[in-house]
Amino acid sequence: MTILKYYSTARMALREKTNGGVAYLLADSGVRVLWLVPLMFIWKTLTAGGYEVEMSIGQLMTYTWVNAILAELMVVSTCLSTWNYSTRSMELFTRPMPLFGQIIARTLGEWTPGLLLFSLPMALIAPLLGIRMVPATGWVWLSLLLGVSLGFAFEFLFFCVTVRARSSWMSYVIRQAVVSMLSGTVIPFALMPWGLERWLQYQPFGSMGGAFLSLYVGSAAPAQVIPAQIVWNVVIWTAAAVWFEKSRERMVSFGG
Repeated sequence: MTILKYYSTARMALREKTNGGVAYLLADSGVRVLWLVPLMFIWKTLTAGGYEVEMSIGQLMTYTWVNAILAELMVVSTCLSTWNYSTRSMELFTRPMPLFGQIIARTLGEWTPGLLLFSLPMALIAPLLGIRMVPATGWVWLSLLLGVSLGFAFEFLFFCVTVRARSSWMSYVIRQAVVSMLSGTVIPFALMPWGLERWLQYQPFGSMGGAFLSLYVGSAAPAQVIPAQIVWNVVIWTAAAVWFEKSRERMVSFGG
């Protein structure tokens, strides 16, 4: 019965996401393509111009393509970001389910339409464009799981920040900017100058999407990535759970 609760939550989120029809989802897909195409041309221009990088053009293309089609998994963003702003997050405490479980199930349901209607077709056409979609190692799937788990942990941690700061929108904008830059999803760590990649890959945000993508294209070894992801999962989940317990009462009183 417990599993059915989470399944029902995910199914309701999926239906809510597709209430406007399939055409409603095309706008988001279009934005991803508009972001993807120029970046692919930038990598080609840099490598053709003799710019020396530690990744081949093939790796860069695959890195960018996979990041685009799995963008929601690379940097996790849940309904908490907006629901706390509108005080709808209070609804989560009236349901007979743990809050963390509700949010995770709801987010998985919201991801499903995009994965089926955009990510899957884009993955299938990639080989036709000369983009290699076979991962360099089987460890990428464990890395993806750990990266998504860490993304949820950070989401709950930043939710506590919004409760304390009482400024949901500002906290959300800062979070998106910081995570996008430090996760290695937009710019691969291997392209960073002055040896910064050695430091960035071991900071907590580096264990999210950038870790998975680096393993996927073979620019990092599992022994470098997996242990760091496990450690940061333990640390961030512990911090999120403890801080949430301390922030929950303040959130209820602030929300009225």
